[in-house]
Formats: sequence, C-alpha cells, structure tokens
Amino acid sequence: MTVRGRDAMLVPLQDALRDVKADEAELHVHRRRSAISRYAKNQIHQNAVADETLVQARVVVAKAVGIASANSLDPADLRRLIADATAAARESAPNADWPGLAGPAPLSEPQAYDAETARADARSQADAIKRVTAAATQRACRAAGTHQIELTEDALANTNGIATYAPSTLAYLRALVTSDTGTGWAEDLGWSARSLDPSGVAARAIEKAALDRDRTQLAPGDYEAVFEELAVAEVLRFMSLTGLTGETLRDGRSFMKDRIGEPVTGPRFSLWDDALDPRTLAIPFDVEGTPKQRVALVEGGVAKGVVYDRQSARWFDTRSTGHAADPRRYTVGGHAGNLTMAGGEAKREQLIRATGRGVLITRFHYTNTPDPKRATMTGTTRDGTFLIEDGRITRALANVRYTMSALDLFSGIELLGPQRLARDWWSSNGMGSIVCLCPPIKVARATLTGSSPL
Repeated sequence: MTVRGRDAMLVPLQDALRDVKADEAELHVHRRRSAISRYAKNQIHQNAVADETLVQARVVVAKAVGIASANSLDPADLRRLIADATAAARESAPNADWPGLAGPAPLSEPQAYDAETARADARSQADAIKRVTAAATQRACRAAGTHQIELTEDALANTNGIATYAPSTLAYLRALVTSDTGTGWAEDLGWSARSLDPSGVAARAIEKAALDRDRTQLAPGDYEAVFEELAVAEVLRFMSLTGLTGETLRDGRSFMKDRIGEPVTGPRFSLWDDALDPRTLAIPFDVEGTPKQRVALVEGGVAKGVVYDRQSARWFDTRSTGHAADPRRYTVGGHAGNLTMAGGEAKREQLIRATGRGVLITRFHYTNTPDPKRATMTGTTRDGTFLIEDGRITRALANVRYTMSALDLFSGIELLGPQRLARDWWSSNGMGSIVCLCPPIKVARATLTGSSPL
C-alpha cells in the first residue's frame, strides 16, 4: 500500500482555507485503502482493493453551519467544496448552542500504525489464508472467511489554527470452519499483520466445528454462562450506543441518567474508553481535531460518566473528551468507540470448570436492543454454542436467543479472563466502528429466551 503522508494530505487543506470568507471553516480528509481476500471451500475466490478519499467541509456563518463533502484534494475542488458549504451555511438556521470549532492542543503520537502492514500485498494475505485452509483440509473440513489489510490516513485543518495528521493500519483474519456435522468460528484483529495467528485461528475454529455435532435444544430459562470475547464485545457495543454518550444522557435514554456515582452493575465490572492505549485501533484526535483522552465510564460497578464531543460538552458546560464521531454513521453527541473492559487471569478452561450447568457462547449474530434505557440486548448465538455440565463441555446446542440487560449480565460476573482485541458483529461487517479490549467472562446468570430448530 502507498502512504501519501502528512504533507500530501494536510497542505492542500491549509492552502484552501487561507482565503475563506466566513467566521470559521474546517476541512477534514479521511483516506481508506482496504485490501481484502475472501476464501471459501478452502480456496481463495476474490481479492479486491478499494482506495477511497472523503473530504468534508464545515463552514460557520453567524452560528449557522454548512456542511459539504467531496472526494478530491485538488485545489479547485477544495475551493468549490468550501463555497458549497458556505452557501449551505447562509441558508441554514443559526445554532444558538454552537460551541465553535476546536483550537490547537497538544496531541499524542499515533500508536496504531505499522509500516510493514501498510505495505502488505495479496501474497502475504494468501500465505496466511493457506495456513488456515491447510489445517482445515487436514481435518476434512472446509474453511471460509476473509483476510483484510487496511491503511487509513486522516488530516484536519481549520481556521482556528489546527493542522494535524495521523495514519493507522488494521489487520483482520477470520475463519468459519464447516465439518460434516457443524461449524466453528475464530478471528484475530490487530494493527499489525504480525499480531495475527493464522494457525491459532484455524485451530480454534476447527475445535469448535469438531465439537458441534448432535445438537440438542435447550429450554428457555436462566443459566450460568461463559461468554467468549466476541460475545462480550457484542454486549459492550450496546452499552456504548445506548448509554455512554452525551446525547443519550441529555435525551434521558442512557442508563447513566440520574445515576452518576451510583452502582449500575456488580463490582467486578469496570469499563473505560481509551483510544490512546497502544493495543487498540485508533488515531489520537477525533473528527473535530480534539485530542482523544481516557474516560472512566464504570469503575467497580459504579457509573462515572460518559464521553462528549464539542456539541454535547456545550450542553453540559464541560469540555469535549475527544469523542466526536464520523457523521456518516453517528449523530452529534459523542461516540465511545475504543472500549476497554477490565480483565483477569482465568483461562478459558478455568471459566468452563467453574460452571456447574450452563452455556458456552462463542459469538452473536444480528443483535439489536428492545430496551435502550436498560442496555438490553437480544440476539442469536452462532458457530459454537455448547452445554457445560459439571465443569466440562458435554453437548452441542442449537443456537439460542439471549435477551438480557447488559447491566444485569455484568452484575453477575464471577470470573474474568485476559483481555483481547475484538469487534462486535456489526463493526466487523462494516456497519459500525467500535473496537473492544475485553476478556472472556463467566457469569452467574444469562437469560435464554428461545432455541432454534435442530
């Protein structure tokens, strides 16, 4: 992959802003180059590369904001873009709560960037996939999945003096292994291709597929449960979207409403947002140019606070925490997208041995929330759901539906494993942008409300 670099991304923005006739103006460019190899039936069937550039202009005239977007850094196109945003501002109603654009502030260096990963080619992706498919073939299984390498570059400049740039990389490998009797799933995620373990991904998925035979149905009810990291990330997603932003707090939709400083879960649950953690995927500033910072959300079960962008910070008479979100995906108010949940030392086998009669859940599929105020999640399990009896896996289960408040689930944490980088189902499939450093957990109670046909 070719990195354009700071000057190529930032200088055109600064040049275009020099003669702007407006109170304030801002240009933000996001470049994403994604190379993805897809495979099925133990063979690669597609390799695709997409290289996209999005430029957004915000222009402010008498507290009225105009927004326009384009996909070019050509000087003439940037001037036209600013003119379009200016015209939109002049036709818009003023925002009495307009907080103003951000000003310059010290920034941390980008952590989630690896030059070798940025240069990775289709051959390196094919080599990683071959290790997965070879292991599956040896066990008479079929493997399917994707290997993705992504380079992003973000640059932002405004008339208040901000001029900043950061690159980042992403490496992702997933495998769905199918045997004659069932399926198994595993994946790895990181900002360096070196962090991926194709052999480990294959082994985990093959193990699940081998165990997935002679499925039985489980009656609805409350059970002990072991949630692996992907399942935990799915639950954390709904906590983020329904309760951890200035917008949801202001609108009364957050479980934090009138409960800051009070217990909301059990004492073994702590959660914070930290884009500066070198293990996660992030750049050091948000889409408004504000430095990102670590924000305590829940500590020892006690609600501590939410994240803010500049607009929601104005509503609460506080400062932005650097959590303005991509406006193509999220509304104004902030977005907690780099979640870290406190972990422990318990290995997966210890979580299982600690379970008398319960369920092991690998991941969820197509989840949603019927009650945002309680951070309630409902979704079906997939590719690895098993019955645990007397501390060991005894049977494969038909996929079950889980419906429960995240607050209630995390009130029953009994054991925690080591943290691992994971994404929820929506984010892994390009429909969200939440990354979690989270552990597998053993809980006292998970509410299962249904079971799929055998």
